[in-house]
Amino acid sequence: MSEQFSTEKSKLKSNLTCMMSMILFASGFVAVESLLNAGWHPVYLNFLRHIMVVSLLIPIWIYFDGLKTLLGANWIWGIFVGGIGFGFGSLLLLYGQVFSDPITVTIVSGLFPAVSGFLEVLLDKRKLNKEFVFGVSIAVIGGTVVILGSENMINVSWGVLCALLAVIFFSWASRANVIDFPDLSTLGQTTICMTGSCCFMFPAFVVMSYTDQLQPGSIFDMSEIELGQLMIYAIFGMAISQFFWISGIRQIGLGLASIHLNATPFYVMLIVVALGGAWNNSQFLGAVIIGIGVIVSQSSKKSFIS
Repeated sequence: MSEQFSTEKSKLKSNLTCMMSMILFASGFVAVESLLNAGWHPVYLNFLRHIMVVSLLIPIWIYFDGLKTLLGANWIWGIFVGGIGFGFGSLLLLYGQVFSDPITVTIVSGLFPAVSGFLEVLLDKRKLNKEFVFGVSIAVIGGTVVILGSENMINVSWGVLCALLAVIFFSWASRANVIDFPDLSTLGQTTICMTGSCCFMFPAFVVMSYTDQLQPGSIFDMSEIELGQLMIYAIFGMAISQFFWISGIRQIGLGLASIHLNATPFYVMLIVVALGGAWNNSQFLGAVIIGIGVIVSQSSKKSFIS
């Protein structure tokens, strides 16, 4: 009995970790939408976000794990995984939001569990139990309900395509972030790939600046409100969110953790409501259905890994 209680307690903790990651992730979508509407270029915003994140994470990593650990990490692979998976992926996600809207992007992100499950079966030779498949199906239905309750229905557009490609890159990088750096702590795994992501964004920023494709303004031209929105986008929406995300994957696996992404549109709505927006009953119902899907997917006594 005590062992079962311990297992259930561990599951609850893991799911709360994933939920917190998605709430923080959603806050970034809301914050950056205002900046995009104000005319700030997505590449410039993404570059500034990465600079802030790396400047925060590297000193913290050195403080907790030591300089020797940082210097001994597999930086070549970390830069590749972070650059391609999270750097290019985050750029695609941001352009997806430019071409559409934050709700559309988060809805497309709901395909993450299906993509993650496919990757684990393909790359790790895992078998999916019926509870996981059924739970993901329920979560997808919940995501559909959220879509139907949204003011902006998904259109087949470049925005959707960019978001879908971003999901594929994020799924691959999230798996690699945990599996390919087993000797690093969660903080180390987060930092090394976020640094790789920053390394990808730097040349993209330089090229676009050199070709005069970016607006002439800089971070020093931002108002206090815009700077605050950028910090939310960077610190909460990326740095802390990514830490919780990697922690959740380490605890329950990529497939189960990714189901929580389906609830991100609901969290976006909650934040918008808190800022004065309207409550949407359909999106609330969709979030409840997604929650049921999360519970069902983890109800099997057998491990997702077989």
